[in-house]
Amino acid sequence: MGWRTYRCLLLVLVCLLLFLARPAMAKEIHTLDDLAGAKVGGWPSLGEMKLRERYPDIKFTEMDTIADMVQHVRQGKVDACVLNRVFYNTMIGEGVEGVRLLPEPVTPSPMGYLFARTPKGKQLVDQMNSFIRKCRQDGTLGRLTEKWIDGGEEGRVFEKPALSGKNGKLIAGSNAINMPFVYLKNEKVTGFEVELFALFCAEYGYDFEVKLTSFESVLVGVETGEYDVGINAVEIIKERAESFRLSEPTYTDEAMVIVKDYEGPTSYIASLKSRLVRTLITEDRWKMLVKGMGTTLLITLAATVLGTLLGFVFCFVYREKKRWINALIDLLTRFLQGMPMMVLLMLFYYVIFGGSNLGGTFVAIVVFTLTMSIDVFGMLQSGTDSVPRGQMEGALALGFTERQAFRKFILPQAVQTFFPTWRSSIVNLLKFTAIVGYITVQDLTRMADLIRARTYDAFMPLIVISILYMLLAYLTMKLTGLLTARLDPTRRRPEDILPGVKL
Repeated sequence: MGWRTYRCLLLVLVCLLLFLARPAMAKEIHTLDDLAGAKVGGWPSLGEMKLRERYPDIKFTEMDTIADMVQHVRQGKVDACVLNRVFYNTMIGEGVEGVRLLPEPVTPSPMGYLFARTPKGKQLVDQMNSFIRKCRQDGTLGRLTEKWIDGGEEGRVFEKPALSGKNGKLIAGSNAINMPFVYLKNEKVTGFEVELFALFCAEYGYDFEVKLTSFESVLVGVETGEYDVGINAVEIIKERAESFRLSEPTYTDEAMVIVKDYEGPTSYIASLKSRLVRTLITEDRWKMLVKGMGTTLLITLAATVLGTLLGFVFCFVYREKKRWINALIDLLTRFLQGMPMMVLLMLFYYVIFGGSNLGGTFVAIVVFTLTMSIDVFGMLQSGTDSVPRGQMEGALALGFTERQAFRKFILPQAVQTFFPTWRSSIVNLLKFTAIVGYITVQDLTRMADLIRARTYDAFMPLIVISILYMLLAYLTMKLTGLLTARLDPTRRRPEDILPGVKL
């Protein structure tokens, strides 16, 4: 094909991209009745269920965070989103623009705590229900509601009571993105439900710890016993009560509908500076990104070193041709290569290591080490197979054993084909770490999610971490390039090949 053909293909590609990136046309919504046949987003909730009953032709799109809902509504990807009134009020208080609230509520939305359907879960939910009733009678619940929900951000200070821990320590799971119920402020978990739970622990002699993860992982963790309680502004829904024990409501809100505000500002450029400040400067949120980047690099480096070493071990052991050992390695290979990485992480964290006290970072390193080792094992197998068989035969004829011949002649040649793929695998490993937030690891992506939850801005945090990931990938390729250059025998100087011999 000539240059003219390539130019036409490029023009067609650009036009296609511009067509796909055109602004979405949202339906204007003024009342709930306008939602008939509309595209509606949100998380599964009582409000979503009621809207589906009222308007069966609604096209519902499930979303994970309020920031995602706001972004979808402002960009016209959906016509409306279901959101509780208290979350909308908090969002507006944080300076979010471009969306507005329909005046008519959809349904009441009671919220509470989540426990497992186990004997311990029954004991805890009974204690919690008794405590909630007591707090409702003595005014504690009203005081906390006024402080955290009705008041402004300046009055939201977590007053942690003294905890004896004489009856043990409770582990709570939360995504910490539901301000003002449970959220992250200055890298500490705080909020209405957190302070109420702290008072509960003080009353019944418990200590507690909150582990941050996704909402799906909270559900899995409570069900498997990894967490004793879910603190997540959990709606009390009949269907959910079939799988979990739910406390009495701590607060009853209203499910509302948010739509695009056509009179509000729609340009990203106009508010770019303030959004960047809120993402990085406010509450020193840049420190969260630095901390998350350190965790990402730790997992990547540890898994790379350990996985590479283990891959070489697998290669040497496999060549011994022990039937049962080779069968185990083949089984491990099929298991790891046939399992999605996110499922693999959750399987190891909640099932295989579910009864241990091992942290999510350790489990992530174990999982990525195993997957990296299998990748390295496959690279070495392919590399050794590419070496002509005459190399081995010649070494054996010179009196070397099979092990010596492999180590001194075959492996050095195989490594030449190994290095380029190995470098790419490290970069892929770096990018795969973005899913470790599902097992409570606070990596770079998870920290950005927490920042998005506080700023309700899905744009700026994603841009920032995209740049950071590109920088990390670039530095990784550069550093591994320097390493492989030093290890490449074809780049050795003549005096290093035959020391003491002048050529």
